[in-house]
Amino acid sequence: MWALPAADILVGRDAELAVLDWLAAEAAAGAGGVVLLSGEPGAGKTRLAREATGRAGGAAVSWGACRECEGAPPLWPWMQVLGWLSGDTATTGAVRGPAARFQLFERIGQALRESAATAPQLMVIDDLHRADEASLRLLAYLSETIWPVPIGMIVTYRTTEVPPGSLAASVIASLAHGGRSRPCELGGLSEQSVAQWLRAAGVHGVDVGDLHARTGGNPLFISESIRLLAAGAPPGTPLRSVGEVIRERLAPLPADCRETLEVASILGRDFDYPPLAAAMRVSPAGAVAALDPAVHARLVCPDGARAGAYRFVHTLIRDAVEEQLAPSRRAHLHARVFAALRDVGWGQPADLAHHAVQARPEVSDEVAADAARSAAEAADRLLAWEDAATWWQMAVTLTPRHHVDTGLQMRLGRSLLLAGRVEAARACFEAAAAEADRTGDAITLAASALAVGDTVAEVAADHNLVGLLDRARRCPDVPAGQRARLLARWAIATYWQPGGQDQSRRASLDAVQLAEQADDTEALGAALIARQFTLRGPDFLDERLAAGTAVLDIATRLGDQDLRFRAHQWLVPDRYQLGAVGLATADVEQMAAIGEARRNPLQRWWVLIYRGLLAIFAGRADEAEELAHEAAALGRRLGLPAADAYRIGQLSRIYWAAGRLAELEDDIEHAVTRFPGLVTLRCMRALVSSAAGRTAEATREIDELAADGFAALPRDSLYLASLAILGEAAVRCRAADLARPILDELLPYAPRNLIQGVPVGWGAAAWHIARLQWLLGRRADAARFAATAQRLHRQWGAGGLGHPLANLGQQATTIPLSRRESEVLTLLACGHGNSEIAAALEVSVHTVERHVANLFAKLNVTNRAGATAWAYRRGLVS
Repeated sequence: MWALPAADILVGRDAELAVLDWLAAEAAAGAGGVVLLSGEPGAGKTRLAREATGRAGGAAVSWGACRECEGAPPLWPWMQVLGWLSGDTATTGAVRGPAARFQLFERIGQALRESAATAPQLMVIDDLHRADEASLRLLAYLSETIWPVPIGMIVTYRTTEVPPGSLAASVIASLAHGGRSRPCELGGLSEQSVAQWLRAAGVHGVDVGDLHARTGGNPLFISESIRLLAAGAPPGTPLRSVGEVIRERLAPLPADCRETLEVASILGRDFDYPPLAAAMRVSPAGAVAALDPAVHARLVCPDGARAGAYRFVHTLIRDAVEEQLAPSRRAHLHARVFAALRDVGWGQPADLAHHAVQARPEVSDEVAADAARSAAEAADRLLAWEDAATWWQMAVTLTPRHHVDTGLQMRLGRSLLLAGRVEAARACFEAAAAEADRTGDAITLAASALAVGDTVAEVAADHNLVGLLDRARRCPDVPAGQRARLLARWAIATYWQPGGQDQSRRASLDAVQLAEQADDTEALGAALIARQFTLRGPDFLDERLAAGTAVLDIATRLGDQDLRFRAHQWLVPDRYQLGAVGLATADVEQMAAIGEARRNPLQRWWVLIYRGLLAIFAGRADEAEELAHEAAALGRRLGLPAADAYRIGQLSRIYWAAGRLAELEDDIEHAVTRFPGLVTLRCMRALVSSAAGRTAEATREIDELAADGFAALPRDSLYLASLAILGEAAVRCRAADLARPILDELLPYAPRNLIQGVPVGWGAAAWHIARLQWLLGRRADAARFAATAQRLHRQWGAGGLGHPLANLGQQATTIPLSRRESEVLTLLACGHGNSEIAAALEVSVHTVERHVANLFAKLNVTNRAGATAWAYRRGLVS
């Protein structure tokens, strides 16, 4: 039998091999990188990748092939690359929810880095277009975090099977935009290369131009055509596709060989002889013997890496075999394969479920549903929630229509929620709640109502949630502790109802009392957290602190580290507002210790946010900016919608102090659109407009937000800081009429250390009040509040804000004054003596005297009265 020389498929691929050789060299040099090897089916991607790995001397090679058939286990290519990944190792640790998957990704990344520390690695992820969602998300994570390390990664995929807008397309784009990436797209071979191939194969009398035109230069099409021609087919045989060529080559095989290939095609591109023999109902030796003609024809080949394993030479060969099967024949073979895999114990849960579902009606719906449940549970253990949701949905579908299984609905909803499909998750929980309500199942109704609550982001009223929680909490059969949880969650939901804040605060207090009466410590923790939440806003600070301290005490008694973390998490902003910055700093360090011990990335994100808050407050601008970007990158990888809003908030505060707000204008405008309920972003937009000199835009925004007693601004944890930001915009615009109502709102909170939600501090309210008083011409009041602000800032350890009145008239003069001269002149004109100016600016009296002398010379005046008159004429002070 004539055999095609293996190297001939590489003719005309010198440029592509050079790119892959570059990757091996980069891995050996310690930098690493990725090559995106793409092309149509049969272009030779896998063959080229194998050649490249064979040429990479000294590098350890690993190979992860995505399964071409349905039913592949989650993270399948990474299981092959790593060798050790399993459901048990994936879920080790107490971290739950989205952070658990991120933690798993971190562990995998660390394992790859450790393996590369001993020898350069060359890794192939083959057929990415067939990858499951969890595998794609892991690759996206690695693309952002792993390089530079001595790891070269070859990612192959079919360009024809990556739809625009798909997750695979997004991951490929992310890889392509990385600094360590090179594309390598395989097109068809040239006519010259086809002629060279024919000569090497010893095939003569073939019209090269015709063969090239019919095959489009596709290497697999060409190689299969050459095999057919070498086997005696007439050179002019009119074959229109590679599938036709393969089917022509299958036709001469013995009947038992063709039947064996049919069963093998159902098993997948890679298959083992024990389940093949069991499905064929023959001995293992009989199954291997039946395969021999297909091996001889190079349609299948033994897998050298695994004893007893075979694979189709190309997935298109497997596809061609399976496509010939009639639907009834295909279902019958799926049933035989399902039974074989189950009986020999070789099947992954996802494999068994796939074959069971495809085998209906030969396999009953009940059996298929059980298999789907097992596959869903296995996927959940691997944190592959997208796959789990698919299998839970299949189990629901296979359940008789007259019966709603609330347990299945809840499991499906949980997987959907973890996969980020919030609306679909909510629909599942609501379906379970409706069924529980109909049947009088109070326990399930309570659980599903709380689950619906988990799908709601707390930024707006949700009347349906309020109603569902209300029905559940009023059920007489709900235990008192669970009723306390329901009431606590109801209080939080009611907080957003129009006029509901007072009612929500009463309900949260009732929840605390109910949990205490039930002697349910965990429920009490949930109720106290609701109490903190419903008391949010400019008032009730002492009560919030008391609730937070109580939660911390409960968490300590229970040994609940997650609850301890949450207690510290919500104590930080309240202690910060009180000016107890030292206590807030200690809270953050406690949070950091818990997060590091538990390796919880979500907790790490919160620590970064709070460290940024404290760095900004202390005036460590460079450190704060670095922390803001680090937190944003981590938040994006965790899929946190708030990550970008927090980044913008922290950078706005940093850039405002540095005169760089214009750099964030586009980001703020985009965020206003993305987070319409976050009104504080509109305040930031007004400040940006005022800083850019667009007074009309800024004053229009301030006027809209101040209308009807600031009705547009919720009296929540953002309220006071939002007022201060609007006040700063009014000062910059010199809009005295807009400043008056802002000043009136801020005055009662003069000693408060303002915080914008949780991530951004704006200093003492007195600092902003002083500037508003200055704008309104109240010089004595401005000086008094400025002194209060300076005293508080020194007491709290604030830095970077400077004196509130120092630069108010800086832009009113055409004489080139330095920033320090402008500050000295403003304070001088406000009536401060040299020693007071020195204390305010934290410089020596001698330095102030020198600045005053320079000012007299620049302004052509001889005394302080002349300098003050000059400042008043030019609007530096009012």
